[in-house]
Amino acid sequence: MPTTFAWLVRGMLWMAGVGLLVLLIVSGVTVPLDNALYDLNARYWRYTPDDHVVIVAIDPKSLDEVGRFPWPRSVHAQLIDRLAADGVRGIGMDITMSTPSNDPNDDAQVAAAIHRSGKVVLPVFAEAVTLGGPLQEALPVSGIAQSVAALGQVDVAKDNDERVRGAYLKAGLGSPYWPSLALALLQLGHTTSNSALPGLHDPERNDASPYLWMRDDYVLLRYAGPAGTFGRLSYADVLNNRVPASLLKDRWVLIGATAEGLGDILQTPDSPMPGVEYQANVLESLERGMLVTPLGFLREFALAAAMLTLPLLLYGLPGIGRNWLLLWISMTLVLVLSIVLLRGGYLWWPPVSCMMVIAAEFAAWQLLMRHRRPVHA
Repeated sequence: MPTTFAWLVRGMLWMAGVGLLVLLIVSGVTVPLDNALYDLNARYWRYTPDDHVVIVAIDPKSLDEVGRFPWPRSVHAQLIDRLAADGVRGIGMDITMSTPSNDPNDDAQVAAAIHRSGKVVLPVFAEAVTLGGPLQEALPVSGIAQSVAALGQVDVAKDNDERVRGAYLKAGLGSPYWPSLALALLQLGHTTSNSALPGLHDPERNDASPYLWMRDDYVLLRYAGPAGTFGRLSYADVLNNRVPASLLKDRWVLIGATAEGLGDILQTPDSPMPGVEYQANVLESLERGMLVTPLGFLREFALAAAMLTLPLLLYGLPGIGRNWLLLWISMTLVLVLSIVLLRGGYLWWPPVSCMMVIAAEFAAWQLLMRHRRPVHA
């Protein structure tokens, strides 16, 4: 049986390990390694999208036929009427209309088309009007904003390495009251309460300044694949009635730029991707319940602290003499648990900090017990 000294060493190592674990999690030192592990999972965890989401792309073909972008808003009005006639389920336009057109008649036409459809969601975002000035919400111009079915924020959740792994389902100035564009679209068909939303919640969401852009309900994405995975139809083809209605009926339609030089190009774990296809991934994952919720600090810490006990309880017990093998088994179990939670429960537990502490505990155990001779009764 292990000696009293050995049990004392176990207890000391566990407490030291817990302290080190807190430091690693709070400091974020292991975040790059955890992100790399998540990215590796993402590349081998793809899925085939349903045909419920269709992108109507402002592509090179459309630019050649319609002309240089931005187009008169009367063109968008024609497209919206065409989509409504084809029986789409809802229309999300990843196109800003926050400033008036040179021709007020263009704004009136698109507002009228949006009102006739009753299924159009337009974007809202935060911007500083003056350099270094306070943020303001950029809404569609008044006449258009009054015609939409809903507004949705298009905030992009970039990590420190500029990669986009997730999304905020709620965001807003002062408090996160705007749903994301994808969530606003889904809410056209059925009500989704705040309590039912997946994601990591901000416990301080009600204590913010009214001048700060607040985010909540952070989720990680399971991307369907690289750019081009979702079905695309050329804006010009839809506008000019060259697309069968059967390809649009009862679909969610997202309208946005895919042509080079237009719109945002986001770096995902897989490949660069147009912003409109990023929105398609959020929409598809939200509708099918495939969004990943990261564990908060307390749950991440509690799970890791529990996993630290396994090797400490087993080191030095009779019949377990190959401690190196036990170390690798313990670290493998941590990694496997992380993957099982991710793929089985859509929960993300970053494992690297726990694995590093287990390795540090093993090294300390070997150092403290190397020259310790067994005590005989």
